[in-house]
Amino acid sequence: MNTARIRTEILNAHPDFSGVISLSEHGTVLFEEAFGLAVINEEVPNHIHTRFPTASGSKIFTAAAVLKLVEEGRLSLEDPVAYYLPDHFPHMDEHVTIWHLLTHTSGFMDYFDEEENDDYTGIWNDLPMYRMKHPDDFLVLLRDRKMEFSPGERFKYNNGAFVILSMVIEHVSERKFIDYVRENVFDAADMRDSGYFAMNDLPKDTAIGYTVNEEGKLISNIYSIPIIGGGDGGAYTTAGDLRKFWNALVNGKILSADMVKEMISAKVSADDEDDYYGLGVWIRKNGDETETIYIVGADPGLTLISQYSFTDEKIITVLSNQDDEGFAVRKTFLALLKEE
Repeated sequence: MNTARIRTEILNAHPDFSGVISLSEHGTVLFEEAFGLAVINEEVPNHIHTRFPTASGSKIFTAAAVLKLVEEGRLSLEDPVAYYLPDHFPHMDEHVTIWHLLTHTSGFMDYFDEEENDDYTGIWNDLPMYRMKHPDDFLVLLRDRKMEFSPGERFKYNNGAFVILSMVIEHVSERKFIDYVRENVFDAADMRDSGYFAMNDLPKDTAIGYTVNEEGKLISNIYSIPIIGGGDGGAYTTAGDLRKFWNALVNGKILSADMVKEMISAKVSADDEDDYYGLGVWIRKNGDETETIYIVGADPGLTLISQYSFTDEKIITVLSNQDDEGFAVRKTFLALLKEE
């Protein structure tokens, strides 16, 4: 593979790209390059080990944590949410289950409806983002929500569902959500550079997200997202750790083979006819079989898309610390690979 040519072509097409692109196949890294700056004002460059925030990409970690509790017999996918959180959501249908939350089919209204609104920053105009440190801190946004449709009726992407799952994890495990995920997902996969870090206490080698303000200037996203990630997103990770995660997941190091099969089997058709959703993970099928599993994340100042293909054990990851940039870069990268 002509890595120098690919890097040059990406820079020609996307001169302002800031992030990391990684490609491995059958366990061998074929391409891994860093671009741009992790911290603009200090001119700190990104490198291949830089930690990036993942936004909704980390829903898969929440799902894996839930399924670990299922595997241990501490909860069931068929259990109603109200069994674990009886006083939290007075307007939630009693038939909403853990399975419904994991598959975005609960019908319970989201605290941020992505179909109706694309201004995630606006949530924090009246609710300081620095207060959002624990799952229950989101009750102010979720407690009085009502049902939008009947449980299981259809798929509708729902961030709040995964916040609720983090509440369930804390209730059942009697551990903080971020600690339970670290111990049962990150540690199991040897993801030593990953974690839920507070934005005012970031570790070394961590990229700051940058978003464009009203004047067209790049500014830090520190006031645009919760101060620390949770059930619906916000973990930090690296391209290398995502590679470890995919390999650990499909090889039964996080969950049993039977539980992984359950997780990555298509449960519901998503909005696009080619996309399906399993339990916390997006799916592309080849006939009746799962061909590719992938995660996607986007918040003000960051983008992520990472995938694992079962046909060739190919892992492709693009992490970026700027608005939407990663998706266009991934498209260019895939086109360049076809030319190789």
